[in-house]
Amino acid sequence: MECRRFYEHVVIPVFYEIEPSHVRYQEGSYKTAFARYEAEANISRNFANSLIEWKAALASAANISGWVSRTYRDDSQLIDDIVKDVWKMLSLMYPNELKDLVQIDENNKYIESLLKKHQSIGIWGFGGMGKTTIAKQIFAKHFAQYDSVCLLENVRENTETFGVTHIRTKLICELLRRQVTESEIVGLRTFIKRRLTGKKVLIALDDVGDTEQLDELCRYLDELGQDSRLIITTRNRHMLNGRVHVQYKVKKWKLDESLKLFSLGAFKQSHPKEGYEDLSKRAVAYAGGIPLALKVLGSYFHSRDSDFWESELNHLVNNGESLSKIEKVFKGSYNELTQREKEIFLDIAFFFKEENKDFTTRILNACGFNATGGIKLLQEKALVTISNSGRIQMHDLLQKVALQIVQCKKNCSRKDPGERSRLCDIKEIRDVFKSSRDTHKVEGILFDLSQKLKLDVQVDTFKKMTELRFLRLYVPLGKKRLTSVSIPEYIMPFSDKLRYLEWDGYLLKTLPQPFCAELLVEIRLPHSEVEHLWHGMQELPNLEGIDLTECKQLTELPDLSGASKLKWLYLSGCESLCEIEPHVFSNDTLVTLILDNCIKLQSLTCGKHLTSLEKINVYGCSSLQVFSLSSDSIERLDLSKTGTEKLHSSIGHMKKLVYLNLEGLRLSNLPSELSCLKSLTELRLSNCDIVTGSNLEAVFDSKLRSLKILYLKDCVKLLELPTNVNSLSSLYELRLDGSNLEILPVSIEGLSELEIMSLNNCRNLRFLPKLPPHIKEFHADNCTSLVRVFTLNTFSESMKGENKYISFKNDMELDESSLVCMTEGAILTMKTAALHNMSIEKYSLKTHSYNYDSVVVSLPGSSVPMQFEYQTTDSTSITLDITKFHYYSRGFIFCVVVSPSLSYGTREHGGVQIQCQCFMKNGSNVGVVSKWHHKAIEDLNMNHVFFWYDPYHFDSIHYFFDTVSFEFSVSTDSGEQNDFFSIKECGIYPIYISEFPTLLDNLSFEERIQSYLRLKIWYNLEMLESYKLREEKEKTTLFEMKYMQNW
Repeated sequence: MECRRFYEHVVIPVFYEIEPSHVRYQEGSYKTAFARYEAEANISRNFANSLIEWKAALASAANISGWVSRTYRDDSQLIDDIVKDVWKMLSLMYPNELKDLVQIDENNKYIESLLKKHQSIGIWGFGGMGKTTIAKQIFAKHFAQYDSVCLLENVRENTETFGVTHIRTKLICELLRRQVTESEIVGLRTFIKRRLTGKKVLIALDDVGDTEQLDELCRYLDELGQDSRLIITTRNRHMLNGRVHVQYKVKKWKLDESLKLFSLGAFKQSHPKEGYEDLSKRAVAYAGGIPLALKVLGSYFHSRDSDFWESELNHLVNNGESLSKIEKVFKGSYNELTQREKEIFLDIAFFFKEENKDFTTRILNACGFNATGGIKLLQEKALVTISNSGRIQMHDLLQKVALQIVQCKKNCSRKDPGERSRLCDIKEIRDVFKSSRDTHKVEGILFDLSQKLKLDVQVDTFKKMTELRFLRLYVPLGKKRLTSVSIPEYIMPFSDKLRYLEWDGYLLKTLPQPFCAELLVEIRLPHSEVEHLWHGMQELPNLEGIDLTECKQLTELPDLSGASKLKWLYLSGCESLCEIEPHVFSNDTLVTLILDNCIKLQSLTCGKHLTSLEKINVYGCSSLQVFSLSSDSIERLDLSKTGTEKLHSSIGHMKKLVYLNLEGLRLSNLPSELSCLKSLTELRLSNCDIVTGSNLEAVFDSKLRSLKILYLKDCVKLLELPTNVNSLSSLYELRLDGSNLEILPVSIEGLSELEIMSLNNCRNLRFLPKLPPHIKEFHADNCTSLVRVFTLNTFSESMKGENKYISFKNDMELDESSLVCMTEGAILTMKTAALHNMSIEKYSLKTHSYNYDSVVVSLPGSSVPMQFEYQTTDSTSITLDITKFHYYSRGFIFCVVVSPSLSYGTREHGGVQIQCQCFMKNGSNVGVVSKWHHKAIEDLNMNHVFFWYDPYHFDSIHYFFDTVSFEFSVSTDSGEQNDFFSIKECGIYPIYISEFPTLLDNLSFEERIQSYLRLKIWYNLEMLESYKLREEKEKTTLFEMKYMQNW
């Protein structure tokens, strides 16, 4: 723990076979051990002090977010998650690309000194200078000190491939540590800025190409906190002007540093081998202090004798004047490769840069290249690298050399692209497609169909491409197909050497006949017009996958009984496909079968029990009536929105099934086989007419011990939950929205693991009993018959470092006594959250986020509760002297009464946000915006009271300002004024530390937690008294100084 405190080491506690609370409060075996030691401590004062330090260290360790073995069914999954967590942190600290790299001391030290003074820095220089390496080294060294971090690599290239919107979404998701869509990001713009303003953020944007990319990526980063840092690398200095606080041009490496990096490649040590000192200095001088050239040149000379060195150095200096120095270095490394390795290198440069290594290896192996060893050798020669995510990376300069090599091959005209082995230039491919020239040398074509242009395909375009191995006409992820392809009704066949075929939007009804698929590994024809691929049976020994997504005219699959390696079939949206022939399953190698929205598919059967099938999706197959597939390996099964009326008994054989979705099925009964699914963790039965209390009772009796999520939404015949619902001992989430429940059983309190519960639109529900103790998210909107709620005090009994959400919107029949009780419970829950926030570790290294408890509540009502010390009915603003709360308060509860206008409901309207913005005395914006909740509020039919306790911004206001005005407002999702709602009243409730002792006395915490919190309260009250004494002393000293001065 001292290493964590003083040296910023990362600590990840693992609570194996013990509760974290036992460690935190020294209970159980810890209590026994400390009792023994405390007896000995009476002898030695030093030992007694050590015991105090041990207890403090254990409490601190237990407060860090870690791993708890008892939340796992088996140790293997726990170990797997721990390894992934550690690996992710190590990947950030020690990226693969930085292995064995020399630390660039001069550049790094200076940049680190700049980052101490400046919030943003732009690192610029030409390619190969090590800009990316510098950024990664600095990022790896310092990321653990920040709340949110993101390193975006290859921004220029990835933006061209996926679009800047996709890259910006990735950036925001990384910083927020949650998945959000681009449309959500636009709607949450203000929320995102607020979240990032309140955090210490580190962002590195590598290889940004132009100002448009930078401006789009930084759109949400203009209000980062002063402790946040932004690092940008680019080749374009002009782009940085006015966009960063300071610019730094990367310097070429000095002789000593260059010699170290070169020696690591040439001799696998940090200095030249004896007898090679002068040769090494000559090589280093030729590389000119450029890191990439040093790496490649060093690898090139590895294990060579001095005669080879002499000869090659003379050759580099005296030949190849058309190439730059660095390009000649790369060309020399290429010339030393074997023919097989050269082919792999060129294929990667043209077709597989930034592709998944496993995918690339499969395709290249099918070409007979032994890619596994070849790619490893290219890594050793510094010609490619493998990212932490498993993608093959190649420097732009190396790719440029590869393009030049193909253009300048022997017996190849530089002016005639048809004579080249590989094509990826759009203009050249268009020229080749529409011409009738000889193209027998072409082995691969890569064409991006997201370009807005026209591509003409001739009848004989592919006739002379007899060596064609790789054909990919694709649409990058996140983009649309904009290329207009003109193709005749018939084209001549593809080469029988084809290994990979991808053509997005292929326009013909069948593949060109005769079609030979003997060597094919993958076929991808998404969004195409094909009705069938080929007729008759073929030997398909290499075929692993077929993607025919959204091929709406497809009526049948070819005979796949010869596909002995077939692993996946993507047939989503094939609206004309009526059946899946048994030959698809004949080899029992299929792992994934995707059939969602195949609306004419009537049956899916197999005459045998499968062993390999792991994932199957038939969502939206509305005509599917017969489903009888079973497999030992299936983990997820989605039958929702199908026409299935009876489940085959084979479903009981799916021993590994963890997810089952039967939503919307017209089942005649709930299958008894559900009781056999002991691994099931999520069951969805929404909108099933067959679901009633009685047949659910039988399901619950089956002891589904692993079930964590249960959906019973819109089950109109569900009038009551069975009393044995508490037998679902692991249930975490229960959704009953839209059902006809009238009452909940008292036994529901026994769901001790339940954290999310939703009863929205349960319009017949009249009474809520005492709820489970650990709920953190509760929805009961539009429960229009709800009259009485037992209590909300339950929500205060367990605060777990989570955000609590409690909503009772539009529950207009609630009686007055219930509303009073609910208001008191809401305030109690928020006070308890503030109390709990005293005892937790504020920052979690595991999630890179704060662990504060926060609470939001909405109730019907027309006035701010009388408990609020500060409130107003004639303004939307409250001004407070913050000095009154220095050291005395632990936060504020905000409250507003929102009233819908008379015109609300007569026009289209979106959701609204309720927020509180803070201003200084002079009207300047403090930069702190607190919101009721990040989700928009919709459909209010009456006045409502909205409460929220937001601890995240309290310190910012509390420590840095004296007088603050809190301005409450209602706005649209995008931050614009909303005319359909108005704020009728507002209020602020300061939570004082002096309230905590009484509060703790009235809470039913366990004794050990009570003791721990009482100690924390005592400590804070003691600190408060010392602050008071210090303030009084300062006032007295100031008075005496003024008195003496006047005297």
